[in-house]
Amino acid sequence: MAAHTTIYRNHAAGLGAWWFSSNGAGRFDLTGAEGTCYTAESELVTVLEAWSGIDVIPRPDTAKRDISAVTVHRDLRLADTTSNRAIQFGVTAEMFTTSDYPLTQQWSNALRKAGFDGIRYWARHDLAHIDACIAVFAPSGDRTSTPKDPSEFEVLGTENLRERPDLWKALEHEAGIVVLDIPGSL
Repeated sequence: MAAHTTIYRNHAAGLGAWWFSSNGAGRFDLTGAEGTCYTAESELVTVLEAWSGIDVIPRPDTAKRDISAVTVHRDLRLADTTSNRAIQFGVTAEMFTTSDYPLTQQWSNALRKAGFDGIRYWARHDLAHIDACIAVFAPSGDRTSTPKDPSEFEVLGTENLRERPDLWKALEHEAGIVVLDIPGSL
């Protein structure tokens, strides 16, 4: 991925956009001192990944999430598992759909050791396969650049998801998932 390419991150409201997880809960989480930050090539893919598998999102839940446009100030060497060329390395579409996270984490560890900065892969919950996800590797924790602590991981802008009705309309159009108010007491 070329330096300064804009990608997107859906994350807990108020937290840094460039959080690199190492707790083993994510598909490609590295462990220990290394972590993984999950991004996507489109805003809609980040929302699909967060809320697919359900039919209704309570409107208050949208206020708990932010969406950030982010970039990296260097080229990233990504293992592109969306390419049919990855077949020669034993990659199949199961990599994007399996719930066997210890297996996919073995892949991410092997790819990191081979010198890759991350993995480009298809979102499990986006069947259109137009925009991909990108799992970026770096030391674990918050790597979001700030004036006090600059890093190569810049946030270009952040919005709270409650302020993005366009994304909720797109989510309903693409996947039939709706955002609804919680009914008042009867």
